[in-house]
Parts: sequence; C-alpha cells; structure tokens
Amino acid sequence: MNNGLGLLVLTLSLGGVAAAESPPPALACLSQWYPVEPVKVDGAWHAKLGATTYPWDDGKPKTFEQKLESPDLEDTFSLPYKPGPIQPVTRENEDPGRIRFDPLFHAAYGNAESKVDVVDIDFLGQKLKVNRKAAPAFERVAKRLAAAVKQEPSLRPYLQNLGGTFVWRKIANTNRQSAHSYGVSIDVNVKRSHYWEWAKPKEPVRWANQIPQVIVDAFEAEGFIWGGRWYHYDTMHFEYRPELLDPACAPSPRGP
Repeated sequence: MNNGLGLLVLTLSLGGVAAAESPPPALACLSQWYPVEPVKVDGAWHAKLGATTYPWDDGKPKTFEQKLESPDLEDTFSLPYKPGPIQPVTRENEDPGRIRFDPLFHAAYGNAESKVDVVDIDFLGQKLKVNRKAAPAFERVAKRLAAAVKQEPSLRPYLQNLGGTFVWRKIANTNRQSAHSYGVSIDVNVKRSHYWEWAKPKEPVRWANQIPQVIVDAFEAEGFIWGGRWYHYDTMHFEYRPELLDPACAPSPRGP
C-alpha cells in the first residue's frame, strides 16, 4: 500500500471511530438547553440528569400511546416540530411536543411544586408566575406581542383573560404531569381557543383554530411550541421547548 492510500484509509477509519464516539445529535444538543450530560453505559448512549442516568433509547418498540405514557428521551424527538404557516393537522397522532420525558423537566425545573422556582413577570399588563429559567423567554415574547398589538389592535382580545401559567397539576384525563407544573407554559384566552377534549362530538377529531398567525410566530421565535400544531389540538397552549425548534437538535435520519 502506498503512503498516500494508507493515510487516506487511516483518516477514514479514525473518522468512523470519532463518529461512533459522538452522541446522537439530538442528545448532544439537549445539553445546550437542559442540565444533560451525554454518557456511555455498556456501549449505549445515556443522559445523565443529576445523579441519575437514563437510556437515550430504551430499545422498546412503542405505539404512540405508549410513547406518551412511557417515553425515553429519543421518543420526544420522534415527531419533528415544524413552525411556519398555520395549517390544519389531519394526520392522526401528529402531536410534536406532546411526548415529554418528565425526568428532564424535573432536573431542569423541579420535581415537586415546592421546588419549582417561579417569579412574577409582566405580560402585556398582566402579572404571571413563570419559572425563573424561562422568564427571559416569556419576556421576549411579551415584547414581540406588544409591538404586534400596537400595529394590529384586533390581536389584543386573544391576549387578555389569560388561561394561566404555573399550576402543579396533571394533564386533564391523564396521569401525566402538565407542562404548566414547571412554569414553562401559558394558555392564552380560553374563549378564543379550541381544545380537542372539549369538542362535541370529540371523535372523530376535527382540527379547529382561530389563533392568528402573528401570535404563533411571536412565541415560536422565542422557543415556544404551540398546541395548534397537534392533531389533538390545544390552541390556547404555548410551551417553552427550545430543543424542538433548534435545528441542531434534529435527530439523525434512520437508515433503510
């Protein structure tokens, strides 16, 4: 083997080793937004959250409902969140962001009501309690919305009589913890929103919405996902999930 060819083979080989030693892009990116340390345990990637380590991929095939109830971290990225023009969601269970890994939220924001550090902020003239870590993002959204309302006063009713922020509770009709428990979500005016659980009849699910595009854009620009992007729609709901809007967190495409 000539020296040039040998060097090329060695370089490619080392590159493959480096790639194999790198955590999945979404796991690596999570550490930019949450107290996550990617670690290898018995040859498989895990996420270290405080003193506890969790598998990135538990290797279990799951239905959508099983992912909701017992997700691993990889499952939370299994449905890509796509901002942009508002469109009806008609694909069953197309609910990007509804799958939440509670240990991640516990490590970042608190695992009990008494441990969630909330602060008061002014949100378009209304006093809200939000998580201290997410407060700057809420304040940036409020600034965007204030400018939008100034230009288009017809937006104001959607942002009055807000549905709430921090409340330690379960999601309605489930045993899963609500994102409101961590002080990282907000419901806008309930009377101008749609929620699939309140629809009559509830089945089959028929997506509905009246929240204006400019309001959705303001939240998404600051790392909030919107429940109107879900098949099981909750159009009043915005939730701080910056990892789902960070292109660097997009999971690696699976091979054939």
